[in-house]
Amino acid sequence: MHKIAVVVDSTAVIDKEIIEKNSNLYSIPLRVIVDGKDLRDGLDITPSEFCRKMEESLDLPTTSQPSAGEVFKLLDELVKKYDHIIYITISSKLSGTFQTGLFARAQISEDKITVFDSLFTATIQKQMALETLELIKEGASIEHIIKNLEYIRSNSRILLVVDDLAHLHRTGRISLSAASFGRMLSIKPILSFEEGEILVSQKVRTMKKVYNNLIEQIKNEKLTNNSKIILAHANGYDYALDLKEMLMDIYPEHEILIEELSPVISVHTGTRSIGLSWINKR
Repeated sequence: MHKIAVVVDSTAVIDKEIIEKNSNLYSIPLRVIVDGKDLRDGLDITPSEFCRKMEESLDLPTTSQPSAGEVFKLLDELVKKYDHIIYITISSKLSGTFQTGLFARAQISEDKITVFDSLFTATIQKQMALETLELIKEGASIEHIIKNLEYIRSNSRILLVVDDLAHLHRTGRISLSAASFGRMLSIKPILSFEEGEILVSQKVRTMKKVYNNLIEQIKNEKLTNNSKIILAHANGYDYALDLKEMLMDIYPEHEILIEELSPVISVHTGTRSIGLSWINKR
């Protein structure tokens, strides 16, 4: 059986307990800059701490990817301990992390390192890592593991709802006029991941309409019993809990998880945001 390591970045928000239980799982932190302080996502600051700081901060926080040196150092160390490394990154459309991984792979070993562009982040990226760990335990081949990652990527969806349009304007998702007009009308945009990018798909004016819209979209998917449903939030647990109760009326047999968004993602969505994601399994 091959010794295989799994590497993710911090936007997957892998619990400390999961990392401790899986000695072959590693996480590389992205960074958030808050009031001039450069903090490692998930290590120097937790999601809940970050939401508090973002609300108190005089300037909107910014983010940066891991340095090439950090990525190179970890992969170079792991390639000496494992037969193969699978590095699952945040979408290449959102961060240069994927390209940094490819650069490190070219320098270290193209045969022993696979860099996989999740085209997502957060909940879907985390599920990719968890399923990969399970397949490794079962003795699956690299080819089978990669095919499963490709299946998840092709059969997943993430929808995000933000409370403050200022963050979307700052990160270039909507224009200043749209942000100003939207805030005046209290519009809550529904964002979706499309080919790795976060795009504004719809705009509604009340949380009730937000819930109804999300419910309608996931209901149309007609998920199987094997499918996964995960909610995520940035200081919006109450929103997520309300949505979970509505989802349970449609999919009562499913375990619906609620997780936190990483600080890096929260920079783009702002606080009081929620996400609905699912993987449609056979």
